[in-house]
Amino acid sequence: MTVSTLEELVLAALRSVTLGQTGPDIVSSGLVYDVVATGPAVRVLLDPERIPDGDADALGDFLAPLVEALPGIERVIVKPRPKSIASQEAKPVARYILGVHSGKGGVGKSTLSANLAVALGLLGLKVGVLDADVYGPSMPTLFGLSGRAEEMNGKIEPRAAHGVKIMSLGFLLPPEKALAWRGSLIDEGLPLLLSEVAWGDLDILLIDLPPGTSDVHLALAKHAHLSGILTVTTPGSLALIDVKRGMEMFADLAIPCLGIVENMASVACSDCGHAIPVFGQGGALALSEETGLPLLASIPFIPELSITGDAGVPYVIAAGDAPTSKSITALAVRIAKQIPAEALP
Repeated sequence: MTVSTLEELVLAALRSVTLGQTGPDIVSSGLVYDVVATGPAVRVLLDPERIPDGDADALGDFLAPLVEALPGIERVIVKPRPKSIASQEAKPVARYILGVHSGKGGVGKSTLSANLAVALGLLGLKVGVLDADVYGPSMPTLFGLSGRAEEMNGKIEPRAAHGVKIMSLGFLLPPEKALAWRGSLIDEGLPLLLSEVAWGDLDILLIDLPPGTSDVHLALAKHAHLSGILTVTTPGSLALIDVKRGMEMFADLAIPCLGIVENMASVACSDCGHAIPVFGQGGALALSEETGLPLLASIPFIPELSITGDAGVPYVIAAGDAPTSKSITALAVRIAKQIPAEALP
């Protein structure tokens, strides 16, 4: 059973519950804010302002058995939606905002983000990248950019390269300067990279998130109007353990995951070309089957990805029709297709 089918099944069951004897059902009334399915686990998020008598625990105790009785469901959490879900006061800076996330560092997330942005641009979309890895911004290097961002008409002008607009703290700080943002500083400062940047008309903004779970992720969930998350992992079990934590966090925040990308899936033998699974094998597929989320791509590791990134030329530009470049382009096509049609011009 797919995630969307499971969510529809849960919503149908919840529509059988009404507010009082003659009132509307709890879905159409807005009491049920969202239903998020991650494999056999389901979260029912409630609008805290609509909970009768404010008794969320009693309502959860009543609804959980109803949902647990449905086929394919093993675990149910019913709770009010977190306050960190983005408010609707500020206008989103793009029609679709996609966070690119990994459970741990070193899985090639930033390199993939840069190449994916260029590939989406080559498909005809207007693309921006926000480098939100405040502790190790890498987009300036990956796009071959240096120097400080300029200000014009009260807004910070994003840099541009290879058809993509880019903003990074690397454009605002000297290269050797360390950033000691924590807690409230992140919550107040990071949103400025969204609201105070002259992004212009964007179809999609990719946000390169730091690895793991942190205040950065919560701040962006609160302010960035994230449309969805793309999860990047290597096949190994350690990376998968960490990435599950991140997926759980975004599920708690009612931010949907578009799917999983297995990066560094294998290395080709230089003599015979045989694919060697040096980072493990089959982990991302198992994660896909466990969560019901699609495995969107399985991308092999090749040294040229790192070499071209260090040179500031994304691999999809430098390599043309090479197999790995085609894999990234195919991923871009799949992501573009998952963007709701109403979000595009």
